[in-house]
Amino acid sequence: MRRVGLIGGTSWVSSAHYYRALNEGVAAAIGGSASAPVTLWSVEFGEVARLQHDGDWAGVSRVLCDAARALAAAGCEGVALAANTTHLVADDVRVALGSTPLLDLVDLTATALAGRRRVGLLGTRFTMSSAMFPERLARDGIDVLVPDEHAQARVHDVIYDELTRDVVTEQARDDYLAVIDKLVADGAEAIVLACTELAMLDLDERSPVPLVDTTDVHCRALLDFILAGDPA
Repeated sequence: MRRVGLIGGTSWVSSAHYYRALNEGVAAAIGGSASAPVTLWSVEFGEVARLQHDGDWAGVSRVLCDAARALAAAGCEGVALAANTTHLVADDVRVALGSTPLLDLVDLTATALAGRRRVGLLGTRFTMSSAMFPERLARDGIDVLVPDEHAQARVHDVIYDELTRDVVTEQARDDYLAVIDKLVADGAEAIVLACTELAMLDLDERSPVPLVDTTDVHCRALLDFILAGDPA
């Protein structure tokens, strides 16, 4: 197996999901006492969130690039950013890693959406208001719809004030479903859950269209990467 480095802590809630999913995947594939060779570098989310909300993306980049270099130096054969929003500085992280590959969540999501023509995007305000997903998906002929400004604020606040603190409420579920309904009315064929905490809301059974969870997409690809190598 190949060792993967996870830059996590953004938030610890979703990083725990990554760790569990990778270990369960390896155990299912190999059996016995097998577990995933994963090295987790957990950044301090309070600092990263403050930098994000202050608009200090150079500061975010410094934190993540330092983590990436440490994971590469520790012998990780591939590194992943265990969050969507942190991919806004993925190019910087890729440079910091040198010859160690970055297993890019945005590229992997584009592959998973093959055949779609128009999707809705939910995530942090930073993700929804950026060109990160629209530009990448446009290369595959996929249009991206985002909620209006008011709805974006509610989606964002639920993530930072509730989900990253391991809090899930029925009101949050209802509010998200209302946003999804509006995106579907505007023509979305599927909804991209572009935040690693959004699966916590358990929206699948109540959504009128398929949900594409970027965390699941990422974990499946990381598992394939791990299992493709020789024994760790």
